[in-house]
Amino acid sequence: MPKRCLWVESEKATDILLRYHDDEYSRIVRDERLTFEWLSLELFQSGLNWRVVLSKRAALQRAFAYFNVDQIATFTEDDVKRLLEDPNIIRNRSKIEAVIQNAKEIADWHERGLTLNGYCWDEAEGERQDVGAQPGEKLAPTTPLSQKISRELKASGFSFTGPVVIESFLQAIGIHNGHNQDCDWHDVL
Repeated sequence: MPKRCLWVESEKATDILLRYHDDEYSRIVRDERLTFEWLSLELFQSGLNWRVVLSKRAALQRAFAYFNVDQIATFTEDDVKRLLEDPNIIRNRSKIEAVIQNAKEIADWHERGLTLNGYCWDEAEGERQDVGAQPGEKLAPTTPLSQKISRELKASGFSFTGPVVIESFLQAIGIHNGHNQDCDWHDVL
């Protein structure tokens, strides 16, 4: 039996959660669209169970133009209303508006030749950092890097990007390797 992270073993290990852990969690991401998708999914997860977000991921992708920043940046109040009526997604006005606001900020960065992915990797000095917990311990909810990036994103106009959301996001895109030290996936890039 493979050894997985404590958070997977402590949850009811559904297929969707196991696939996420085994195939995506803490894998290095360099794609800007996928980077934005993970930021959006992590902010939707705030206050919810991660299984809920993963179970709604396909619907969120469809509802949010497959996380195409340029398309989402043009969303209007009519789009917010449409999304709030979609029973297949997480219908939280603050979170929906945050995704749209963040897309507008990233679209502005793109016009200036910047990317969210590049910014995050630059802040990590291009290095993947191991934050995985020791056996039996839990991951720290924040790190100095997630606190710094959170402050800077908020100062730039991003929304719903507190240090806990950003820490989960950094783990999702592989800047932080969050796999437990004794997890069989710890050394997988």
